[in-house]
Amino acid sequence: MLRNYLKIAVRNLWRNKVFSGINVTGLAVGLASCLLLFMYISHELSYDDFQQKADRLVRVTMEYSMEGRVAKIPETGTKVAPEFGRHFPEIESGVRMINREAVVLNGDRQFSEKRLVFADSAFFTLFSFPLLKGNPQTALVGPNVVVLSETTAQKYFGAVNPVGKTLRINTGGSFRDYAVTGVVGDCPANSQIKYDLLASFATLPAAKTEEWYSSNYATYLLLRSPGAIAPLQAKIPGFMKTQFGKDEMSAGSYLTYNLEPLRQVHLHSNVEGMFEPNGDLMYIYIFGSIALLILVIACVNYVNLATARAVERAQEVGVRKVMGAMQGQLFGQFIGESVIVTSVALPLALLLAGLMLPLFNTLSDRQFSFDVWLRPGNLLLLLGVGAVVSLIAGSYPALVLARFQPIRVLKGQLKTVGAGQFRKGLIVFQFAITAFLITSTLLVRNQLSYIQQKKLGYTKDHVLLLPVDKQVLAKIRSIKSEFRQNADVQQVSLASESPVFINGGYGMRRANMPDGAYKMVAGLQIDEDFIKAVGLHILAGRDLTQTDVEQASVPDGDSLNYYHFIPNESAVKELGWTPEQAIGQKIDMNGRKGEIKAVVADFHFASMKQKIGPLLLFPEMGGEILLVKLSGSQLPNTLQFLESKWRTIIPDRPFAYEFMDEEFNKLYAAETRTGQIFSVFACLSIFLACLGLFGLSAYATAQRTKEIGVRKVLGASVASIITLLAKDFLKLVFIAILIASPLAWWAMNSWLQDFAYKITIDWWVFALAGLLAIGIALLTVSFQSIRAALMNPVKSLRSE
Repeated sequence: MLRNYLKIAVRNLWRNKVFSGINVTGLAVGLASCLLLFMYISHELSYDDFQQKADRLVRVTMEYSMEGRVAKIPETGTKVAPEFGRHFPEIESGVRMINREAVVLNGDRQFSEKRLVFADSAFFTLFSFPLLKGNPQTALVGPNVVVLSETTAQKYFGAVNPVGKTLRINTGGSFRDYAVTGVVGDCPANSQIKYDLLASFATLPAAKTEEWYSSNYATYLLLRSPGAIAPLQAKIPGFMKTQFGKDEMSAGSYLTYNLEPLRQVHLHSNVEGMFEPNGDLMYIYIFGSIALLILVIACVNYVNLATARAVERAQEVGVRKVMGAMQGQLFGQFIGESVIVTSVALPLALLLAGLMLPLFNTLSDRQFSFDVWLRPGNLLLLLGVGAVVSLIAGSYPALVLARFQPIRVLKGQLKTVGAGQFRKGLIVFQFAITAFLITSTLLVRNQLSYIQQKKLGYTKDHVLLLPVDKQVLAKIRSIKSEFRQNADVQQVSLASESPVFINGGYGMRRANMPDGAYKMVAGLQIDEDFIKAVGLHILAGRDLTQTDVEQASVPDGDSLNYYHFIPNESAVKELGWTPEQAIGQKIDMNGRKGEIKAVVADFHFASMKQKIGPLLLFPEMGGEILLVKLSGSQLPNTLQFLESKWRTIIPDRPFAYEFMDEEFNKLYAAETRTGQIFSVFACLSIFLACLGLFGLSAYATAQRTKEIGVRKVLGASVASIITLLAKDFLKLVFIAILIASPLAWWAMNSWLQDFAYKITIDWWVFALAGLLAIGIALLTVSFQSIRAALMNPVKSLRSE
């Protein structure tokens, strides 16, 4: 009997190739979309799962307040790990880390590295990164030792064992010899800690001192038990109060530390990551919802087409019941057809997912491998999903068909009013999802466009960023002079950071404020050319001069240094002045004493998720980045010229540059990825909805072939017939738009709350999304309607 049912099912599917093809294609596309999105979601949720001691590991973040303004940062001082370890018995060990860019020399070969991480010797005790060569207990003990990642070791030494070899490394000062003591496995993609080289923390001067402030370091602690996190967190605020005098922590000021369980850092932390940007749990929900909705649309297509064709299968069911078939047997037969469709769709989905994987990797900025689906556990999961889809998609049509009463069917008294209403409800549901995704996609893209086009208050186009070390600083005047020989070079400036994201935190105070009272402010070290290089607007006062920089940079003369500060509007407002009133006022920034020389207009020096805060620009001879403002008229030739000059003046450092607009785009990489992925899968959902609507309109048109022929004989125009066939579907689409619009408004309004600067959600977005949905539906339905309207009425009347 099973063989007979299988044969009938295959014949039935083969006889209705169009509808079978629609079902198979819809399910395949839906399943392929789910496979790709599942890879992304599972990757994000698996961060740091490979760490064997993850349940006992915590990241320490710093929280401080000045006069009521609270800041939370991922960096800590060097004192946290050793002092906490001495004072709290809950702590077994700790590690301090900092990432540095470096130039590495191996013989006559030169390498520019962006991920050299200095770490304490307990690194391999805390973390489960496998040391492939070397001793994990001693690999990072003592100064000037380095461990290479497997890929880096291969790049430097090929197949030769690098342990015992020497590399010359410059991390911003001068070149030093480092002994290679080990080779560690490459960082997993789902690790929040990223490295290419690991150097000993004992190499740094910071290892010789312990400070609460000077917050530049990541700190991780290994606790003695997972349950120690909450008790230890409760002790820290009280302990920190004992570390400072009353004058240091007054007027609402405080300093404390928070513990974040390792596995929660990537998706749940409200403090940025040190080695790579955090993920966002909201995007996990978004992508999970999209995957589910796309699969639902595919299942709805199957249900709609199967129930629409129920009348054709009614006589078959009636005959089978008269011959003794039980309802359960009929249910099993039709579920079997669903299983066959899904069984064909599943390998096709795997093929589609494999073909789409390179594009998806580009969109998601990840390097997923399709091998993940060849693992036994994931194959079983895939088969399970296929079985669930078969059951969901086939159950309702099977129940409808199996419940037909044979006598009524054979007498031609079959009524499917309930099924028809159910199909209409599914069409509304389907296009509500589609309209929701269209609206959301438009709003996401509008916000990203707003970010790109918003006036930042500075110029980011054609500004070159070059890393700086002591060797560069020693020859900075020569570099500036040589670069300016090119007519395309407009300005050359030094700064401690790029204006795209200023991370330096300081305290500022007026001369008449009480001792120990500071207001929180971001700070940026600049030279006399910075304001011109990035195009800041001076509201009051005058720009810096070379003399101002020299007065603030007296060698070994802190008491002789005098600063000419340039605050932004927000900073002078915080201090209680207007820009004009601020000129000449005396202020102090963490011991740097001086006066305000100019005030610049506010500009965005952080993500637009944050409001513009107080900022102080201050002159000092030094910096970590060189900004070269170009006109952009002869860019390739200019870059070649700059590289030539650089190699002549700084032969031991690669000409490794980045454009400022590229750095700006990195701030919104997560939002850009989301917008791109949203757009692609919204298009797929539209395709699936149209596929189902195409099948239903084709079936409805075929059912009314004779009616159309009669109407044409009686003089009906092509337009009237198209309207007749399309209007019922378009009514359902219009209802779907009315349902989707408020849901899309609520969802996108919630998403936009993360941005301090954002678009307004205008009515025209919903109108445009609605027109797009109606237009897409009209095109889909019209194809069949026009075909039917143009058919020869003689053929139409003979069709039955």
